[in-house]
Amino acid sequence: MSLEIYDCTLREGEQAAGASFSLESRLELVKKLDEFGVDYIEIGWPIVSEEVVEAIKQSRKIVQKSKIVAFGSTSLVENPEQDKNLDSIIKSGAGYACIFGKTDLEHVERQLRLSAEENLVRIARSIEFLRARGIRVFYDAEHFFDAFKKHKDYAIKTLEAAINAGAERIILCDTNGGILPEEAREIVEETKKKLVEMKLEPNMGVHFHNDCGLALANTLASLNYICQVQGTINGTGERVGNLNLSEFIPVYMKKLGEKTRINLKMLKELNEEAYRLSGMDIPDSRAFVGDSAFAHKGGVHIDATNKGASYEHIVPEDVGNRRLAFLNTLGGRSGVISTAREFGYLLDKNDFGIKEKIERLFEELEMMERRGYRAGTVKAEQFLLIEKYFGELDNCFEIERWKVETEKEGNSERSKFYAMCRINGNSFEGSIELEGGPVDAAYKTISALLEKRYPQIKKLNLLDFHVGIARSHREESTVRTVISFCDGEKFQTVGVDSNIIQSAIEALTKGFRYYLNRARKGI
Repeated sequence: MSLEIYDCTLREGEQAAGASFSLESRLELVKKLDEFGVDYIEIGWPIVSEEVVEAIKQSRKIVQKSKIVAFGSTSLVENPEQDKNLDSIIKSGAGYACIFGKTDLEHVERQLRLSAEENLVRIARSIEFLRARGIRVFYDAEHFFDAFKKHKDYAIKTLEAAINAGAERIILCDTNGGILPEEAREIVEETKKKLVEMKLEPNMGVHFHNDCGLALANTLASLNYICQVQGTINGTGERVGNLNLSEFIPVYMKKLGEKTRINLKMLKELNEEAYRLSGMDIPDSRAFVGDSAFAHKGGVHIDATNKGASYEHIVPEDVGNRRLAFLNTLGGRSGVISTAREFGYLLDKNDFGIKEKIERLFEELEMMERRGYRAGTVKAEQFLLIEKYFGELDNCFEIERWKVETEKEGNSERSKFYAMCRINGNSFEGSIELEGGPVDAAYKTISALLEKRYPQIKKLNLLDFHVGIARSHREESTVRTVISFCDGEKFQTVGVDSNIIQSAIEALTKGFRYYLNRARKGI
């Protein structure tokens, strides 16, 4: 049996601090996961909200290959027919259910207030109840590894009850995230051996939390004994998080040479979509998929890479990523030359004029680094700097004056933005008032003014924006605004200022400028 990839980002991943999915974002991520090629997509707890129920129903209509799974628990009452949790799974229309039950006697007795035997009955009856209604069941054995170390025989009995009741997969969960790899391997191996001795079919999976940073190591240690791996696409989850499938899948396929139906070239795109759709920040430093994963900052590394000596463990494009040279002061002339080559400029680092321009570029970079732009790997920012010093950057326009008014009453928000722009020596002014925030109003006002001279600007769309701290200094702190645009290709620009609106206007201005200059050059 080939290894099954089970994604629980929409349920477990949403338990991470700051994560939240709307119905629309759930369905968008389902489409991406299905296209990516995961075997099972867990949508969430139907009992939690009607939105989850609706997401399950709609997801079943849009997936091509993935199976949709509803999550729940064993019955909380003696008669499963009276359990609202199990009833919600049935009403959701899901063909698969993953339900968890208690393995640790402390949880059985203290949390459920049941006897050991009563818990076994609950496990069996819950699975039988769902199976009788045509639902295929996976069973998550909560706290299995801790329970196995404390009362092994009972832990095995809970699995026996689930298998005999018709569970198709038995998932061993390290719910506290504290197990070590060698312990994990020994427990999974012994569990499988005992189930085989009992003449039970041990179709097992694992579900590791990452509280010790060992979810990947524990999963790899268990591979010889399992047929399913559960995790989240970006490792988010309760507390520290879960197994990161964006790490596990490329290790499994590229390092171990195993085959799956996963489209590995989608990995980076999917990882970033999962972050964006959940409303979480996208970290740069992520194995395989981060912007920094194949980005070279030191001059020695960049020089070696330029000369064909690799500092990379795989080909970046295999996981949908790309090699980047940081445009930064640590990279020296090699970093500038490597970045310029990306935009069609072949520079001679020994040329006096080139050296002089690089020095001026470094002065600007130093200012940007001190202020917290962190734009060294942002393609549009690189382009604008390279064009400024080695090309023919056209500023296209300047914003001479702006004013914003915004108010909120209850759930209603209105904003008005006024701008005066100088375009080709002429001043234009205009304002737009709308329902929404000031960044939206600023974007639409500036766009409307630019359309008078650059009608192609209509093709540019603003996707989203993110505001964070650039430099922390109490009330004098500066903010960093990153705005994402799309014109068939997605790109980002960065603004930094102590004024939140000004930081957004700077990012908007650079976004328009990048788009217009790239169009002018036909790239």
